[in-house]
Amino acid sequence: MPALSVIDLAMFLLETGERPYNIGPLAIIAPPANFRGNFADKLLERMLKRPVGAPFNYRLGSSALGIPTLDIDDKADARQHVQRLTLEAPASMEQLCATVSKLHEVRINRSGLLWELYVIDGLEGGKVALYGKVHHAIIDGRTFVQVVSNWFAPAASDKTVRALWEGVPKAPRKAPAKLSLAEFVGGTIRQTAATTASAFGLYKLLARQALTTVGVDSALTVPVLGVPKVFQGEAVAGREFGFCTLPIAQVKAVAKAQSASVNDVFLAVVDAAMARLLADSNDLPAEPLVADMPLALKDAKGGNQIAVLQFPLGAPQMSVLQRLAAIRIQAGRVKDMLKHESASTLMLYTTLVHGVPALLEKMGMHESMRVSNVLISNPFGLLEERYLMGGRVELALPMAVVAAGQMLNVTAVTAADKFQIGFLAVAGAVPQFERLAGYTGDAFEELKQAGLPPVTQSRRSAGRKTEPGTSARPRARKTA
Repeated sequence: MPALSVIDLAMFLLETGERPYNIGPLAIIAPPANFRGNFADKLLERMLKRPVGAPFNYRLGSSALGIPTLDIDDKADARQHVQRLTLEAPASMEQLCATVSKLHEVRINRSGLLWELYVIDGLEGGKVALYGKVHHAIIDGRTFVQVVSNWFAPAASDKTVRALWEGVPKAPRKAPAKLSLAEFVGGTIRQTAATTASAFGLYKLLARQALTTVGVDSALTVPVLGVPKVFQGEAVAGREFGFCTLPIAQVKAVAKAQSASVNDVFLAVVDAAMARLLADSNDLPAEPLVADMPLALKDAKGGNQIAVLQFPLGAPQMSVLQRLAAIRIQAGRVKDMLKHESASTLMLYTTLVHGVPALLEKMGMHESMRVSNVLISNPFGLLEERYLMGGRVELALPMAVVAAGQMLNVTAVTAADKFQIGFLAVAGAVPQFERLAGYTGDAFEELKQAGLPPVTQSRRSAGRKTEPGTSARPRARKTA
């Protein structure tokens, strides 16, 4: 039986129609120039010949106490979970985003396998879109990147067609050994001791955060306290999706010049874009926005081996370069916690902090408690160009979750030379949402001008290239 972490269990128990736990990729494939026939139909036909692997062969069960469990379906049939859609040609990227937003906001049917895949054609230029939707409780962002990496080939000459639902290779399962009475009792004692240690670690963590809030310590602030009242509204099922892309080589160059990480640069430009968006509507708060940041954990068990911790971003009137410096310090403090806290403590903390808003929403409260203003995630990516049935993967965008306690999720995934940023918001909660992607591109241009030495700027500008049909400045994508 596949293991479920405390976070996995919370995702199953706290999911609602307004807060579905769907994640997945939206990939855009450009068929080979010499391809004959209908690319989408042939691709679907060949993918359906592939086997179903973990975690895509999991089904939801329950224990005698009604607690969710996972069972492996050895006869899983992918055909029941794949759909073929055709948009009215030539459909634009905006029309595709609107269609995918509608699909993404619907909960996955729990009576079958916990995923769906849509093959969509009718796009401009004969391109084909693949949108996958998987329940977040059975897979985290890092594993999803491994799944997508296994799905797409590293060379156009590799015509082997794989499928999303093949998952990732797993070690052979061993039959559970029969335990003696002494072994059973010993295991129960150890499990109880581990749970007690996690709870004690949680108390220590919260105590340090309380000290920080009153200015005594330098760790994290207490969650919920001090979260500005922006990006708020009633939790509804509707979603808005947009994206932009940045040149990853330039993102890395800025990070190196400022002794920062790519993730620090990502946080800074998104923070600057959100501040500009709020200033447009005269809603810019006096305090820094608060971000949730997922962090991978070692020695954790279950589908989601992460902790989600909160920290403040840049002050309202900071330049994007100043934001980068402030965020680098704050992000360093968050990462430092991973060295001092156990994985079980951090996962328990994450579940409790994010579970309270979900429970309040389930009880019918129209405006739930705010944990943060935005969740910002960067779960690795693909380092080189990828292909499927000879077609080039032009984009592999992340579709994420907007969990209770937030109204906006920003997730980035690297694909070859692109740093792709996806924005997902609860409909109506983020004023002028369609501007956010473009403002993020503007913020990066400002950071590049301020954060790179003049010689480096001139060299990179001279060698800068854009793909045909795209602008150098990232464009906002919005739903209809």
